[in-house]
Amino acid sequence: MVSGKGLITVTSPLRGDQIRSPLTIAGEASVFEATVTWRIVTAGGAVLAQGNVLATAGAPQKGTFTTSVSFALPYYGEAGFVEVYEVSPKDGSISDIVRVPVGIAGIY
Repeated sequence: MVSGKGLITVTSPLRGDQIRSPLTIAGEASVFEATVTWRIVTAGGAVLAQGNVLATAGAPQKGTFTTSVSFALPYYGEAGFVEVYEVSPKDGSISDIVRVPVGIAGIY
């Protein structure tokens, strides 16, 4: 999936994947100082995990990124998103984002 501005592409996970911990998040990005921010969030808005990963190159070049993340599974499976985005160095807002809809496996 590709972001609205075309600066971030997520190749893993894919739309509709059933995810569980640990999860590999991977793709390409052309972002400020090569810093790619990610989070795993339920459809209800609960953040299960979040963090940053460095791409192999910063803007204006496009670099690749990959990270393996662990997170606590919800009690029951539910819908959610893996969000990969760039945080604006000017004001801290999200300047470009990819929201990958996924199923989040539950403990039961």
